[in-house]
Amino acid sequence: MNGPIGWFLAGVAVFATVIAVWADDNFSLAIPAAIVAVVSAGLLFVDAFLGRASVDRPLEGHSAARDPGWLRTAFRSGHLGREAIADLLDRLERAGPHPDLPGRRAEETRRLGRMPPDEFREYLRQRLDDLESRS
Repeated sequence: MNGPIGWFLAGVAVFATVIAVWADDNFSLAIPAAIVAVVSAGLLFVDAFLGRASVDRPLEGHSAARDPGWLRTAFRSGHLGREAIADLLDRLERAGPHPDLPGRRAEETRRLGRMPPDEFREYLRQRLDDLESRS
């Protein structure tokens, strides 16, 4: 209901509902108004459903577009944060230059999570340089 069509449909539904309630025993006015209200409300639901379905979804998991501070938090979060950062790099690589990148094995993920901070930063530098050179 972000667009003008959604607001128009909502206004028509409310107005037609008010007319149908106000008409009371006058069925020749109440029934058509009720039909208009139900149809416009149904179209409003369809508009809302299709509007949500057509929105591009962010990458699963953490989304830098929605919460840019999560990356800083991930760097401070120890091994789980390192795993999340490595996962983000894998997703970026799959979305870009290497779409057939195989999934990371659990033992490799645990190894990345247990790396000392300096070693992990060096790993990140290498991955980012490689990703940038192939983009």
